[in-house]
Parts: sequence; C-alpha cells; structure tokens
Amino acid sequence: MKRSGQLISASMLGTVLLACSASVSDPGHESAGSTGAPSAGSSGQATTPGAGASSTGGAGSTPTAGGGGVASGTGGSSINVGGASVEPMPVQPVQAASALRKVKNLLVGLSPDAAELDKVTASGAAGLQELIAKWLTDEATSPLFREKMIGFFRNAFQQTGFIPTEDFKRQLLENGGLDFGPFGTGAVGDDIYFRLVQNLQDSFAQTAWAIVAEDRPFTEVVTTQRFQMTTILKSTYLQIEMPNDQPYAFGAKDKIPWKVNYDPAVTIPIEQAITDLTFDDQPPAAGGTMFGGGMFMNCRDMPAVRDFTGYAQMFQRLIGYTPRYPFAANPECWEHSSKPYFTVSDTTDWQWVTIKPRGSAAYVQPYDIPTLRTAKELSLSLPRVGFFTTPAFLALWNTNDSNQHRVTANQTLLVALGRSFTSDLDTQPVTTAGLNAEHATTSTECNRCHRHLDPLRQFWANTYDYNDRNDFPARASFTGAAANPRPAAGVTGGALSFANVAVDKTQGGSMSDLAELLLQVQGGSGNDAISMFALGMTQKLCFYANSAACLVDEDPEVRRVAKAFQDSKYSFPVLVREFFSSPIVTSAASTKTFETNGMVVSIARRAQLCAALSNRLGRPDICAQAVPVPSGAVKSTNNIAGNIPADAFGRGSENPITPTSPTLFFRAASEMLCEDVANQVVDSATNPVYKSADSASAIEDMVTRIVGYPPNDSHHAQAVQLLTEHFNAARSSGANAANSLKSTFAAACQAPTSVAIGL
Repeated sequence: MKRSGQLISASMLGTVLLACSASVSDPGHESAGSTGAPSAGSSGQATTPGAGASSTGGAGSTPTAGGGGVASGTGGSSINVGGASVEPMPVQPVQAASALRKVKNLLVGLSPDAAELDKVTASGAAGLQELIAKWLTDEATSPLFREKMIGFFRNAFQQTGFIPTEDFKRQLLENGGLDFGPFGTGAVGDDIYFRLVQNLQDSFAQTAWAIVAEDRPFTEVVTTQRFQMTTILKSTYLQIEMPNDQPYAFGAKDKIPWKVNYDPAVTIPIEQAITDLTFDDQPPAAGGTMFGGGMFMNCRDMPAVRDFTGYAQMFQRLIGYTPRYPFAANPECWEHSSKPYFTVSDTTDWQWVTIKPRGSAAYVQPYDIPTLRTAKELSLSLPRVGFFTTPAFLALWNTNDSNQHRVTANQTLLVALGRSFTSDLDTQPVTTAGLNAEHATTSTECNRCHRHLDPLRQFWANTYDYNDRNDFPARASFTGAAANPRPAAGVTGGALSFANVAVDKTQGGSMSDLAELLLQVQGGSGNDAISMFALGMTQKLCFYANSAACLVDEDPEVRRVAKAFQDSKYSFPVLVREFFSSPIVTSAASTKTFETNGMVVSIARRAQLCAALSNRLGRPDICAQAVPVPSGAVKSTNNIAGNIPADAFGRGSENPITPTSPTLFFRAASEMLCEDVANQVVDSATNPVYKSADSASAIEDMVTRIVGYPPNDSHHAQAVQLLTEHFNAARSSGANAANSLKSTFAAACQAPTSVAIGL
C-alpha cells in the first residue's frame, strides 16, 4: 500500500512485525503475537479519522487473553476475558532486558543502553534501583522524567477533561469568562485562550512536580496552599471572585464601567488601560475571525469609543475577545477577535504563589496585569487547598443546587485515597450536619452513603456556593437558579467518617481541616495499618505501569512499597524507586497480584508512545500535542495521534481508564503515526535523524533506539537482519532509497516492543 507518498509493503511489514514478535522469547512472556498484533493482511485496514480516539473503554484491569500470566508454579485463579473464563498461563519470571526496557520506557521514554543492560543482568533489582536514581537526577534524563510525571499528575489529580467553554460557565459566568457565545473560540484572537486552558490543566501538575523537586513530603498535594501559577492564572483566580456582573445579571451590583476604543490607529498600553479603564481593539497577530461585512458588522469598521460594564466581559477583552455592542437587544456590531492584552510570557512564567485569606484586604484587580506579573501572594475569599479546590477540578466536577457538592466530595476521596463511600460502609457517622432527609431515610438504598457523604460535602458548602464562587445569592434568580444564602459564620462545617477516621468538624470546619483528615485515613489495622494516601498513590502507579489494579489490601509486596513511601516521610522519589524496581512492575518474581489477576501486556497509549518517539528521536512534541496546534502538516500529525487511546478517568470510579487492547483502531492509528513520524525524521529537509545514504547505520540505530534492543541484547542482530531485508526488498520493488528507509522506520516503530508496554 502507499500512503502519503511512502511505499509500505503489507507483506514485508507483517513479516518484520511477526518476526520481531517471535524474537521476544524472554522467559516470562508468550510470543508477542499474543498482544494482538494483527497479521500482515490486516496492516492495511483503514479507519475513519477519530475512530480510535475514545479513551472511555474498559478500566483496563482485565488482562487480554494473550497477556494474562502468573509466575511459574503459582496456579493463579481464572480471569474473565470477553465474557469467557480464561486461566492465567504459568510463565517464568522475565529476563533483565524485558524488565529494563519496560521501566526505562515508563520513566523517561528511552530505550536501554548496553551498559544498563549489563548492570541489571548482573545486579538485578539493586542495579535497577541505581539506574532509576540516576534517571531521576541526571541532567540528560531528569527533564524527560519531569515531563512524564507532569502528564501522570494531570490524570492522577483529575485536572483535565473539562470542556472550557461549557464547564467554566459557573465559575467564570455564562456570557462572560470563557463563554464566547455562538461564534465560539473562532472569535478569540491569537492563541492566549488556548494557552490559558492548558495552564488550567497544568497548574496542579506543575505544583505536584515542584513539591517533588523541592524534596518536600508528597502529602502536600492534599494540604498545599501554594500553587504553581502563571500571570494569566493569577488573573483567572481573581476573576472568579469578582461580582456576578454578567450582561444578563440585571440585579448585580458593583458593575465596573470600562470602554473599548475601536479605532485601530489607537494603541493603549496596559499600564494606561488599567488607569483609564479604556482598552484598544488592535487586530490579532494571527488567528481569530473578524465576522466583517454582511449581517456581522465589525465594530472596528466604525471606530468609536463605546461603554461596557462588568468584570466578566472585561476579562474576555484581555484574552482577545471583544463583545458585541450593545450586548442585548439589537447590536450595532458583533463580537470579534482582538489582540490579547496577555502575552505568551504571561502563560509561561510559572512561579510559586501563596493563597491567603482575604479578610479585609483589598483585591488586586484581575486586569492589573503589571502588578500580577510580580505577585507571589494572592489574598482570596475562596479557600484554595490541595488538588480538590483548583478551578480545573471544580470545573470538571461541576456542582449545582441539586448535587450540592456531593460529586466534588466523592471525587476528592477517590483521588486522595483511591476509595469512596459505598452502601455497605460500616463506619458510624458522627454528625447529621447537611444530611438530606429525603435521600437518607432508613427505607432507601442511599441511606448509608448519604449519611456519610452529606456531612462531608459541608466542607465545600461553608465557603463555595452552587457555582463554586463566593456570591451566595439570597434569592432565586430569574433564570430559575435556587437561592443559596451564605452560611452563618462558624456554624456549618463538615465531617469525615471514613475507615478509621470519624471526626466532627461542624464548628468552623475548613478545607485545611479536611486535608488533614484525609491524611489520617489508614488501610488495615494495628501494625499492618498503612496510610490510605500512600496506598492510593501506589495504586495509581500500578495503573500507570501495568494498566491494571494491584491488590493493595492483599499483596504484601504492594503494601511493602506503600509502607516504604510512608516511612520516607512521603518522598515521591522513594516511591518511584521502590515501586519501579519491584516485581510488581518487573515481573521478576511472583506476587499476589499476578497470582490472582495475571499479568497484562498493554498497548502503549498516546502519552506513552508519543513521549517515547519524541525522547528517542530528540524531537520534542513529535506528535504535535502541545497547545496551540498550528495548521498544516503539524495539525495532521495531531489528528493522527489523537486517534490513539489515552489514559483517562471516570466519575465515581476507583480505577482510571487505561485501555490495553491492540484493537484494529489502535493498529491503524499507530501505523499511520509511525508513517507520519518517518516523514519527519528520514531524509527530512532540516536536521534529519536518519539518512538513506547510510541505511546500514540508520537500521542499526533504529533497532537500538526505536525497537529497544541494545547491541548486547540477544535479539539485536536478528532485528537488524530483518529490517535490512525489509529495506532491500523495498528497494527491489522499485521504491527509492528514501521511501525504502521510511518504510523500514515505520516497521521498526510498529515493533511490539515499541507499541506495547511490558515486552
């Protein structure tokens, strides 16, 4: 078949894949063909764009038929695969090469080198621990580890997945903030809006990483009141606390008056604009839609100074969107894109910012960009504590006058502890504060859950209204929103009744109180008691590494790792070292988890595969996943990569979503991505990684870097031979040297050791 000008022989590609699969004969694995890699005939199966993009499949805890296995002689219990009962297959512990390849790929996205393989072969787990410590601190690899962990933290602390134009309508108000009306983000100038959205997703992941980098207890992800922020994020946090002065909030008070000067010849610097509250309407440098002519009259076509009121739409003007005028009735001119007042540097200047209770302190104004650029403290009315009060978390788990923060509270437990309330909970609640009598009557199945969940949600009810703001409307609005009067000071707090913790905090309970209570919860009893936070973090890494759950309550090895994390005063590097050198990950010995559930060999999902290709080829963001995404070829790469399943999480689920199966959609998407990357790195116009003029050296390097077999691996020579035969066959069929080497790279890229985790 021929795709994008590149010759790919399905039969040759299948030969290489199947041969490489068969070469993975390390004890501890079946032939890699069992991971579901299609035969040669299926390599040309096309797929509709987007068909493989869903990441909402099974939780990933059920092994595939071919991937299941337990340590030799352990017997294992049956597992369910596709509705059928399958006995886990006895296998021997894996060899050093397979374990090393898996761990290094997971931590830094690189293939092992010869010296590393020698070390692990000679020293086993001790040698692997030495290497892990080096990768975490070495100047060349520590930035790669950082990027991998930031991606992990986004998912682990549930800071991504929201729809910004919809899910921020409560915090930043409908018809304001990130709600751009019928024209959507096309009416926003340049890329500041997209960078702000990425900032919202990244802020807590950056915070978690900064805690790690400072070697502070990782429990601070629950208790911290310091956050990594950019200038635009500081403005956003302040904007959430500004008066509810959106255009249709007719009864709102304190509507701030401001102006737009639509004369394109007039430039108003931000220093002048924040004094006069008059902003210019300069055209954006790139991007955005002007809606000029026809029924969409552009205000810039009839220059004049026009009056507006309200913080919500002023914030829109700062990020590159100018509202219609007037907003209601019959507009004289329509919303359009403008040059943002925030700059790119305002979205990249990450620094620690401490949140303090506002009290009587005056707000820094959200439009005072010069002051915000240097601010290291923000005085706010809303408490910001840990991962569970960030704007991103609250947008993802929006509340309302019916839910009243129950989902927010439950997801907080799931993230912090890996557990949540169930109907068979036997802990006795210590208070009935906030209890909804209608849902918690003794005759309903919801009784036990509500008796515990309703008092917990009171921690939010004390300071967050139903919009996760601090407005607390005393009367129902004309839109039908329920009244939400401000609680009396010191009366409404909250209570946590969970596992070993049953503490009443109804008198002035705060978010900081909740954070401390969460860290007191333990799993087990007596000498076997371990922090449930430590167990929960270990479980998160189990899904990250193995795409399946560990038996945190039953497996002694899992509990040993969690205990080591706890005893280190919650040092995240210690957790990483102990966990990734453990047979839980390496399969070097039997564990209770593998005896019971078998061993999963998983596909390399989007973040794993893209990081590996980027890091091994020295091409940052080779899958074009960074925001904003340019047009043209880069956008095409982004679309292709978007078809590869990604890690995700779900409402009310203890287990994250980690797709494991090599479906035809995954097979087609990974093939297309490998072909796309081949065009970027083989004989490319600028800085090619591989040159067809020296195909022999290129193939040797592909086997080491991409396939993952260093020269001293027993499979290295065979893989070189197979790829060389592939290249020669392509040349013999009439393809030129460049296309033949691109085809060879695509074959190496699709080797099971490249597109799977655990081989």
